[in-house]
Amino acid sequence: MTRRYAVIGDPVSHSLSPLMHSGWIEDHGLDATYEALLLRSDDPVAAIRGLRGFSGVNVTVPHKEAAARAADRSADSVANTLRWEPDGAISAFNTDGAGFIDSLDEAAPEWRKKVGAALIIGAGGAAYGIAKALANHVELVITNRTRSRAEALAGPLPKARAEAWEKLPASFAASDLIVNATTLGIAGAESPAWPVAWCRRGTIVVDIVYRPLETPLLRAARANGLTAVDGLGMLIHQGARAFEIWFGVRPDAAKARARLMAALA
Repeated sequence: MTRRYAVIGDPVSHSLSPLMHSGWIEDHGLDATYEALLLRSDDPVAAIRGLRGFSGVNVTVPHKEAAARAADRSADSVANTLRWEPDGAISAFNTDGAGFIDSLDEAAPEWRKKVGAALIIGAGGAAYGIAKALANHVELVITNRTRSRAEALAGPLPKARAEAWEKLPASFAASDLIVNATTLGIAGAESPAWPVAWCRRGTIVVDIVYRPLETPLLRAARANGLTAVDGLGMLIHQGARAFEIWFGVRPDAAKARARLMAALA
């Protein structure tokens, strides 16, 4: 019986997940399909619970918190991967944080020796996973246009604090690693005048947006001689971990990057 998988979100048409996962499914000769599914609902928890015929889904903006609430079993309050069990129960997982660390290890292998302080811009579902993963390694500053959300994210984490959006230049200056975990800079969206000129030499700048692959933030980072890391790595590595949760095998990240780079070109 063919198993169905999907990425759910709103919007979702831009997602490269179907191309990525379909490629891996073909690589491993699996009897499965993967699609993009627009999920627009005033009650996303009920909508997710009402999904029929799926064995698993990836979850993107804005449904990661709803996905965790919709699950029967979840180790976290935010989820980006769901799996339907044989008894019909839903298990929720968050591969964002581990996927981010995998991508950072790949793009900047020496980062653990160089990074003592990190800045996370944003306080949504992706920021949550990244912050939890980084909190084990570095001092964290979290900033968001709505400061209360940054405070809520920083509160439970060790060595983390919230900072006012208005102090962004000073936060850039004090950080060895800067992560944009918002949609600022995504194709068609606004992008602020990032204060990259304040950064010290050797700063690593990551943008989890991958359309465009070179965002205004990354362009500014490269122009200032900084290490710039695009969002494709996190997409691939969090997806690889989700694939392993579903199928019990870790797929080839390099093959996925080649396919996605061709598609973006």
